Amino acid sequence: MEVIGKHKRGRELIASVLDTVRDPSDYVRRTACEVIEQWKLVEAHDLVRPLLAEPAASMRESALRALAKIWTDADFQLVFEIYKEDPEIGVRREAAWTLRQNPHADNWQVLFDALCVDALPRHRTWACELAEAFGGPKILPALSSFADDCDGHVRKAAARARQMVIGRGLSRPAN
Repeated sequence: MEVIGKHKRGRELIASVLDTVRDPSDYVRRTACEVIEQWKLVEAHDLVRPLLAEPAASMRESALRALAKIWTDADFQLVFEIYKEDPEIGVRREAAWTLRQNPHADNWQVLFDALCVDALPRHRTWACELAEAFGGPKILPALSSFADDCDGHVRKAAARARQMVIGRGLSRPAN
């Protein structure tokens, strides 16, 4: 599977890659996920999703990385639940990264609210970046609350997001 994934004619064997997602070996399935991720093989989407429920944390992490590259908006709720509830912190962090790579106007606020209260400063920074990309005036109080965050990166991201949101509000014509 590793050789197929790196070979210049490897894509001729897409059917083999798809078949290995069902292999009994976790190692083979993780490698298949790496190839799916690298190739952005959307045909594998429905085969990858069930791997998110596998017992091995390393398998769930590999599946999340692959899913990040073949994402559909319907994946949000499942991956968000993994972010909130998976027993392994590494899997929860991978789920957060997967969600961060695939923001959408319909669900960014839910993710923002969760990341705002996350203990990991990187996640709070991502919350600010989401607000910068999608937020309107209603998000300003939440961004202001980051002015005293213990992490300088979070404070800086919040200030940048606040300026962007304010700037967007000023550039809109008055009704």
